[in-house]
Amino acid sequence: MSYNAMLQAARAITFSRGYRPAGNAQHVSVLRFIEEIFGRNFADGVLVFDRMRRKRHMVVYGKVGFVSKTEANNSVKWAREFVEKIKETLTRDGFL
Repeated sequence: MSYNAMLQAARAITFSRGYRPAGNAQHVSVLRFIEEIFGRNFADGVLVFDRMRRKRHMVVYGKVGFVSKTEANNSVKWAREFVEKIKETLTRDGFL
């Protein structure tokens, strides 16, 4: 759920800039777009987003019980920070 919040926030900023991910690797496309927008200013957030994307893929398409309780709690914290960063940018750009 934390990853989905991050993904939807990232998609919102992608759409706000006039882009729409296409093809089979839409999650990766959105991640790369976020890297371009924020660059080194938000490198940790992008790294966590990518890590959560990979974990989500494993959980959805394979392994069960792959995420610990601590990791789940940390993902909620990171998702909140990530979404807040996106909201700040969308507000600054006049979309919120």
